[in-house]
Amino acid sequence: MEPFLSLRHVSKTFHANRALNDISIDFMPGEVHCLAGQNGCGKSTLIKIISGVYRPDEGAAMTLGGKTWPKLTPAASVAHGIQVIYQDLSLFPNLSVWENIAINHYHRGVLVRRSELRRSAEQAMRSINVSLPLDAAVESLSIARCQLVAICRALAQDARLIIMDEPTASLTHQEVEGLLHVVRQLRERGICIVFVSHRLEEVMAVSDRISVLKDGNLVGTLPAAEVTTRRLGFLMTGQEFDYQVRDLWQGRAVRRCWRCAISAAKGNIITSP
Repeated sequence: MEPFLSLRHVSKTFHANRALNDISIDFMPGEVHCLAGQNGCGKSTLIKIISGVYRPDEGAAMTLGGKTWPKLTPAASVAHGIQVIYQDLSLFPNLSVWENIAINHYHRGVLVRRSELRRSAEQAMRSINVSLPLDAAVESLSIARCQLVAICRALAQDARLIIMDEPTASLTHQEVEGLLHVVRQLRERGICIVFVSHRLEEVMAVSDRISVLKDGNLVGTLPAAEVTTRRLGFLMTGQEFDYQVRDLWQGRAVRRCWRCAISAAKGNIITSP
């Protein structure tokens, strides 16, 4: 089987900072391909190169649709079926579900009927066996349902490769299971899913292959069946981990403090003296 998208010798430099160094990866139809790595490893840069937002350094070659490109533009990526679902989902909260799903039909320069757009939205939902209130404003939906709207919007644009950037970050355990079920359905339809997540158990549960990035370098691309969670954590960080903490809940206070201030950002580790 031919890769849907083939990357060869992809590098990206920002001034003196080498964000990506000689990355070569194949993305196959009908597979879930995980991009794994710590914050700052180059995942976001690679996603933006695939989607045409960033231009790679000279020497890169990307084969898509039977044609080799030194770089992609956003229009070329979308035209060849590449869709990115970012963590913020990029939905219009004041518009209805069906308007969000069919929003890109408004930019095609032709007259369209509202009834046709609704049918297009319904067809996208049926293709993954989900039911959403078509006329409800997106701002009234849960995060999990907004994820489904974003997926349906990608399908309405004939997506063949969907990149999901941290799709489970704000979901409950039950909602995560529902999303992974949809991802498997997309795989069965022959769509390539590029799945980006820090949650190793989810990566192992849904991925066919895993590409590990570290400090802008490709550590390797491995079949998920041949990797354990512990081994994956080591490849990502270079350190061994004996346990991980998940799903914390509020319990009895052990120590209280007043007039304290803590500043933290995503990806920080907070320790006490």
